[in-house]
Amino acid sequence: QKINEEAVARFLKAKEKLLDVQKKNINKPYIYTDATLNLVYFNIVESFYSSLFEVEKLFKNTASSEDLIATVDKAMENLQNSSSVNLDSFKSKITNPEELEKITLKERYIANALDSYSEILKYLRSNADLLESNYIFSLLELQVWIDRINEAIGVSFVNIGKIVISALVLVFFISLRRFFANIVYFFLVRLFYRNKNDVDDIKVIFIENIKKPVSFFLIVYAISICLTIATYPAPLSINLSNFFHIIYAVLIAWLILKMLDGYGMVLVSKLAQKSGKKEVVNLIIKILYFVIIIIALLYILAQLGFNISAIIASLGIGGLAVALAAKDIIANFFASILLLFDNSFNQGDWVEVSGIEGTVVEIGLRKTTIRTFDNCLVFLPNSTIMGANIKNWSKRRMGRHVRMYLGVGYDATPEKLDQCVKDLKEFLDTSDLVAHDEDSALKYGDHTTKYRQNLVSINDLEGYKNACYVALSEFADSSINIELYFYTKKIGAKDFREARQSLMLEFMRIIEKNGLTFAFPSRSIYIENLPPLDLQAKAIK
Repeated sequence: QKINEEAVARFLKAKEKLLDVQKKNINKPYIYTDATLNLVYFNIVESFYSSLFEVEKLFKNTASSEDLIATVDKAMENLQNSSSVNLDSFKSKITNPEELEKITLKERYIANALDSYSEILKYLRSNADLLESNYIFSLLELQVWIDRINEAIGVSFVNIGKIVISALVLVFFISLRRFFANIVYFFLVRLFYRNKNDVDDIKVIFIENIKKPVSFFLIVYAISICLTIATYPAPLSINLSNFFHIIYAVLIAWLILKMLDGYGMVLVSKLAQKSGKKEVVNLIIKILYFVIIIIALLYILAQLGFNISAIIASLGIGGLAVALAAKDIIANFFASILLLFDNSFNQGDWVEVSGIEGTVVEIGLRKTTIRTFDNCLVFLPNSTIMGANIKNWSKRRMGRHVRMYLGVGYDATPEKLDQCVKDLKEFLDTSDLVAHDEDSALKYGDHTTKYRQNLVSINDLEGYKNACYVALSEFADSSINIELYFYTKKIGAKDFREARQSLMLEFMRIIEKNGLTFAFPSRSIYIENLPPLDLQAKAIK
């Protein structure tokens, strides 16, 4: 703001005149009281606008929100001191009702002005973070460069300087993504982690995990600076500022969770390996995740204008009454949140829940939608799903179970059976269609897998099965059964069936090669006391 020197001079001259009137008319109650009230009003106005100029000065000089709050607090104190005057003794001496009414109206006017100015200062105080100068903007003196660019180009109807600087800021912060991730790794991991054997793996895991949240954070921060440049010297609007605060909260929570997945997972893995309490360590990780998410949600609600204290307090008797009335809705809502964080299934997974088998279409806040294989759309309440057994067939990474019995005839000799079993086992052990011991999570997993194996059974967690058995199982009524127990590498419906067909054809070839035959249900009938048949006589006839 530019100060109008002439207006200031007129203001000071009027104030000086009022002081002179006040001194000369101390024995005239009405004139003295009127002049004093006018002086009070002048002092209030002077104090208020002086504080605004001070706030503007701080805004332009890289002030923090703490400095702004301190300045506003001092201004509010000065405002109250400026209005502190006791005129009761003079008012009591005013006998003219009209004069007394004028004094009363002027007091009300001053009180209203004081309240208005106080409300403005309170608003500035509560939103001091919006007035806080952008550190990067002030540090790099971007306004100076903007002015230079505009002077060089000479275009008046468009602020080319702001456009150029905004583009450069955006490109600069985007280019910092990898470098910033390494900086975070150095300060949060490298300075504290002393195990040189794992340091390379830790770096790869950590940087890979935080790369996305760091990238998004830098991009969002760059956009906020660009908008600050676009609106300068005015600050960003409250709604826009709150929006960025919410985005920052989400990104920071995401970054912390990713850091736990990276560096935290390795540390916890070492702890679990030493203590042997995998379940406790897993519970600690889940609690940390939950706490971080709750803190982020509370901060977001606060930015949206919700009174967090009131929300917590409302969970009393009134909240209990509402909860009882909306018991099912609340149960389904929290069940949906638990389903999302529990990672029991995702959209597109093949699941079986409460006797319903199909593909998950959508996980809503109240219900989950499943499309069955006969093309029926089923809606299941989330609370029902949480209380039911869930089979998720899509959680398999490798290994679809096959348990098969090959029945051969009783004319088989032990030697042929033994050789056939060996050939079948050798074939399964060498087939590319069958999962073997080396097909495990450690082979196909990422860098975190070898650390997670200290926390859980990693093959079972990730969905890898590779057991393989071939042996005689029983002497059945019509056959000697050979049991084949194995897992195919392919788990998809089509690929699995094609692999199973190829294996079954090869089983037939092995049976045939060993001189065995497949048995089929048969029955031998023995007849006693049947008269002999004259076959020759039958033939002549």
